[in-house]
Amino acid sequence: MTNILSAKLGRLQMTGLVLGAIGIIVAIIMAFVSGGQGFFQSYLYAFLFWTGLALGCLILLFVQHMAGGSWGAMIRRPLEAGAMVLPVMALLFIPILFGMGNLYSDWLHPHSELVEAKIAYLNRPFFIIRSVIYFAIWIFGAWYFFSASSKQDKVDSHEGGRIGFSLKRTATFWIVIYILTMTFAGVDWAMSLKPEFFSGMYSVILMIGQAISAMCLMIFVMVYLANNDKEIDALLTSKRLQDLGNFLMAFTLFWAYTSFSQIIIIWSNNIVETNPYYLLRFSAAWQVVGYFLLIFGFFAPFVILFSRWVKRKRRALVMVAIWAVLVRMVDLFYIVIPNFSREGFPLALSDVALLVGIGGIWIAAFAYWLKSRPILPLNDPRLAHAGGHHG
Repeated sequence: MTNILSAKLGRLQMTGLVLGAIGIIVAIIMAFVSGGQGFFQSYLYAFLFWTGLALGCLILLFVQHMAGGSWGAMIRRPLEAGAMVLPVMALLFIPILFGMGNLYSDWLHPHSELVEAKIAYLNRPFFIIRSVIYFAIWIFGAWYFFSASSKQDKVDSHEGGRIGFSLKRTATFWIVIYILTMTFAGVDWAMSLKPEFFSGMYSVILMIGQAISAMCLMIFVMVYLANNDKEIDALLTSKRLQDLGNFLMAFTLFWAYTSFSQIIIIWSNNIVETNPYYLLRFSAAWQVVGYFLLIFGFFAPFVILFSRWVKRKRRALVMVAIWAVLVRMVDLFYIVIPNFSREGFPLALSDVALLVGIGGIWIAAFAYWLKSRPILPLNDPRLAHAGGHHG
């Protein structure tokens, strides 16, 4: 990594800390002014988005090891840096424990037989234990791949190939672990906001949203690094850029499929306990958000990404990725916030402030890990004949 690039990442780290401090201070001031109304709702929304981005990096890290290809080796270090933010997100989970009475009152104080039947699972001690287990598993997975990657840098090419094969073999197991833990975490942290509701697609929608956000981040990071480093600029060919764009298009299609499938399944079942989920979101207050997600979250980016030209041009693909991240924020807002029955315009200033605040901390931690090692894995055999890399 050049000194110039390292300095720029250092400035990005400082900028993230400043934004994080400003956002959190603004949100705390607003919480005092409004008597705390809505603070924990906004905090949960922001926490789920940024934790989802770290988890998206983690699952893509596993996928690129399993799939192989120079495109995966190229984005490996940014993915590792994103996954290593998970310890920070574990610490940022603590305020949610203090806000459980505000967020999860429907099962902390059940008022129906259906919810009471779920109390053996939905109770405060077991909720906390499960959350600790999720983070412990995710952090261990991120650390395992991070440390193996660091070890690969210090050995010869033959040993580096052996480590790479071991990670490829292990990645399949970790993909299964991610799917299992994230399925339960999605139920605990988000779906249980309305404990009467249940959907087998719910956590899948959260997971594909995480993958979309992480792939967008990889597009941002790789274009930024290529503009500041000649070696990465040589690696980020139009073909590899197209690979990233193809993944983004495929993830977007799968997100639309799972979201639409959930609507059809729930609506056709016509069960009193589950239908209110969409009755609320099809109301006048939220209907425009649903149409926005349908038109600008799926149809528009999917049609644009069909263009081979867009996926092979850095600036064009970055613009599509920026839009996809904004859509992900709206989509998660649409999933989480209606559960709290807000009146009037649903977006609060605390939503934006905490999204910026936690995001600033996330970016600072990401920049720290990204600049801590060479920006490319030194002995990854997938880069041996990729061109532009002589590690």
